[in-house]
Amino acid sequence: MFNLSEDNNLQSDVVITGLAATASLGADAESIWANVSAGRCGMGPMPAVESLLPEGSLGGQAVELPYDYAPQLPREARYLRWTVEHALKDAGVRQGASQTELRKCAVLGTTLHGIRAGGRFLRSGNTTELSSFLASTTSQLALSGLGIDGGAITTCSACSSSLGAIALGVTLLQSGQADLVVAGGYDAISEYSWAGFNSLRLISPGPLRPFCRGRQGMKVAEGYGIVIIERAESAARRGVLPRARVAGWGESADSHHLTQPHPLGDGALAAMQQALARAGVSANELGMVAAHATGTPDNDNAEFQALLRLLGDDLARVPVVGFKSFLGHTLGGAGAVELVLSCMAIRDRRVPACANVTARDIEYPGLNVVTEEATALRAGCTLNTSLGFGGANTCIVLTDPRQPSSDTAPVGLPQEAAAPWITGVGIILAGAIGHAAFVQMADESRQSPRSQQVDSIDDAAMAEYLNVRRARRLSQYVKFTLAAACMAVRDAAIGDVGHTLANANAILGSMHGSATYCVDYYTQLINEGAGAANPVLFAEGVPNAAAAHLSTTLGVKGACQTIIGSRTAGLDALALAALRVSSGCADTIIVVAAEAPCDVVDRAYIDSGLQASDSRDATRSKRRGFRRGLGGIAFVVESARSAAARGAVPYASLLGSARASAPTPGPGGTAGAVASVISQLPCPARVIGSACGTWLDAAERVGMHRCGAIGDSFSARARFGELFSATPLAALATQLVGGPSGAQSSILCTDWSGAASAITIERLDRRLGVS
Repeated sequence: MFNLSEDNNLQSDVVITGLAATASLGADAESIWANVSAGRCGMGPMPAVESLLPEGSLGGQAVELPYDYAPQLPREARYLRWTVEHALKDAGVRQGASQTELRKCAVLGTTLHGIRAGGRFLRSGNTTELSSFLASTTSQLALSGLGIDGGAITTCSACSSSLGAIALGVTLLQSGQADLVVAGGYDAISEYSWAGFNSLRLISPGPLRPFCRGRQGMKVAEGYGIVIIERAESAARRGVLPRARVAGWGESADSHHLTQPHPLGDGALAAMQQALARAGVSANELGMVAAHATGTPDNDNAEFQALLRLLGDDLARVPVVGFKSFLGHTLGGAGAVELVLSCMAIRDRRVPACANVTARDIEYPGLNVVTEEATALRAGCTLNTSLGFGGANTCIVLTDPRQPSSDTAPVGLPQEAAAPWITGVGIILAGAIGHAAFVQMADESRQSPRSQQVDSIDDAAMAEYLNVRRARRLSQYVKFTLAAACMAVRDAAIGDVGHTLANANAILGSMHGSATYCVDYYTQLINEGAGAANPVLFAEGVPNAAAAHLSTTLGVKGACQTIIGSRTAGLDALALAALRVSSGCADTIIVVAAEAPCDVVDRAYIDSGLQASDSRDATRSKRRGFRRGLGGIAFVVESARSAAARGAVPYASLLGSARASAPTPGPGGTAGAVASVISQLPCPARVIGSACGTWLDAAERVGMHRCGAIGDSFSARARFGELFSATPLAALATQLVGGPSGAQSSILCTDWSGAASAITIERLDRRLGVS
């Protein structure tokens, strides 16, 4: 089994025991709720935006924090830390409490992480500004010293990111991987986001007016929302009264368009139906819908179509609120901030009236948008919707913890039928397209560690797996992702089975995403002004762009998330996929980690001393530092039941995973995180590390030694270079396409932020499908 605890956690209620939010209407949840209840709108000037905006531009800048609160931190980390601290306090969790008391981890969602650091770099030319750019650094700065030792994962599914993070947090709790999860999301106000949405003509010159005739668009805002979630029995042992029950969640992909929703709301409806099914409630039991309600014409129309199909005759009965009419669109933080407000609505049994609208304004007959004055919440069951770029949809059902929970079991397979297998492998690396070339280059690397590295991949080399004509405008990162995924799907022999792919999920991983597109977009913005932003570069530079393209290319309509900002992102994506399969939440998940070159990224790593200044000669010199590689690795992860039913032949069984993070980054703390991770694995056996020619190598060796593990390193690193998030997946690929059957091994990856992740596999006999 995939490291599931013996008690039946899948049947356990997950509850919210603490909550906090920071936004334009307050620095705490109670203040925001009081202002929403009073009908106040938080739109105003945005002095924190870095560049000059057109006169009269208003948005939802968060209220000022006390001037002496963590002034050294960048804006996003400072506000996030404030919100996390308040949520932990609300949950009665002692800050800095040891992991032995509660196994605590964090799952955070964001769209643009530390993007403001990019603007500081482009204006100053100082690459040290980029040290706070990546999501892993934001998490580390925000969580340091708070006792979240079980690791932090950051996910991006655009504007549904924070609800997606909470859904992943539920998976970690119900699979027994954690006892308490800090979950939610954030996005800071920035010129980058304002200019991007303005270039797409989505920003309204007037108020945000959800579902109204003549609505003109959204208002960019910032928000930070955090909920503390844990299993109900854990909360009871701590003597904590829950704020709400996370009764069900649903995720889907439109598989339609990068920036436009499905016109009939197909994907949104699927996510809503999943959430209700997992909650064991019917649509007519809902007491409130907290709609995504961006105020943009297409999004509101698609959401209405989904609600109409979901609620049917109950459409006019169920009250709908659009919290963005008060707060603006807080991007990656929106889902969590609005979920916090839904908790308050359940507590007070009150649905607030939307701002900026009257009943006569509503375009859609029968849609019960609450206007003018609040109405009673007559049933303690609410539905929150978040519908993001790329058609990423996430919905969560909350219920009143004061009411008995549903007796309906969550949707899923029996545990014994859901063991996760890897059934397909895709390899797109420089000089190694496909299995045979990869094995040959890996063998050559073992024989000649100083062999020449290939440092480019031509589109023509991927033509068998990529529609080059259609992909010509895509970033290299997206191209590598699509080609590797298509190869893995073909290798798993499910490429021609449309039904299987339509019901598949995808979890991607990337440290840098489409960094070159981000640089090009941001450079033009700074040089020519916010009004000159390029909408194509903005949309293609969002971290989940590859997931959106994968969804539309392969017809994947299940959950599509992207783990971002860390070397461990690919391994974390694989571990989460295995947990989702083993807990019965999915039968088939496509996992891809990919990285593409970017001159600015290279310069930042060279200036920091992590990357060798001359990649061609690095292995021939005594200088430390990595040589940057490029490409993507993909796996198809399936339940044993699903794979056996279609006669699939597995490569390996996934046995278990673990993650941890150091209190502070550095060799000593990271070595401790490595030791913690290895000690949690079901069978540590042989550990293959993620050597990269930096201080991480020594930290991994020390951590392995503390556990008595037999350590090794990715032998083909010298040939393929540093692949960041794809490095551990490439190390795993060497075991799958060339390792002996029956062999067990653990793949380890560390990150300079102090994070460590590992996964254990057992190689199966490809011919017989048995170990």
